[in-house]
Amino acid sequence: MLIAGLDEAGRGPVIGSLVIGCVIFNDKDIHILDEIGVDDSKKISPKKREIIGEKIKKYCEAYDLLEISAEKLNQFHNKGLTLNEIEETGFATLLNRIKPQADVIFLDAADVVEERFGKSIASLLRFKPKKIISKHRGDAIFKIVGAASILAKIKRDHIIEEYKKKYGNIGSGYPSDPYTKKFLKSYYNSHQKFPPIVRTWWKTAENIIKEYELQKKQRKITDF
Repeated sequence: MLIAGLDEAGRGPVIGSLVIGCVIFNDKDIHILDEIGVDDSKKISPKKREIIGEKIKKYCEAYDLLEISAEKLNQFHNKGLTLNEIEETGFATLLNRIKPQADVIFLDAADVVEERFGKSIASLLRFKPKKIISKHRGDAIFKIVGAASILAKIKRDHIIEEYKKKYGNIGSGYPSDPYTKKFLKSYYNSHQKFPPIVRTWWKTAENIIKEYELQKKQRKITDF
């Protein structure tokens, strides 16, 4: 029996892509995930993630990654899609294209209603798995989901490093990161727009635009 696990990396950041990972293992090989040290990707150092990631690729039946760029996320948002809907479509896209197809699927649920997230994805599949298990914190509960989270996190980390080569110190990309805030504010004040790696509908970005426009009005007032 084939078991699939899916998870994402980069749901919360204002900068960068959302990466979804899918890993398929034969159920008789699932024990390998424990042996190679698979856990919630956030609990593993970047260096160790890289090592474990190579082992996951070596022992799995199949794996696949889907990158949804910030530009794409902005386009989807402008079309009225929610982040959950974007994720659901991404999860289903991976499951539909990866071969061989899984018999049982484990998901890290993005929806506040765990079961609804699983049902939404099931409705988008072109095949019928025996079971879909959708749980919050799935990466911490199920090793197969943790494996997917590790591969997704590695990919997103590589993407962020490429951004830094082009744009300098952008921080982690998360709204709470002072380096990220500093970069966004500086870039917008200099260019009156954000680079294509920014999710412009995040509050962090919207607030920077509002602050800039307010300061612009205040400067005009003082000109009189």
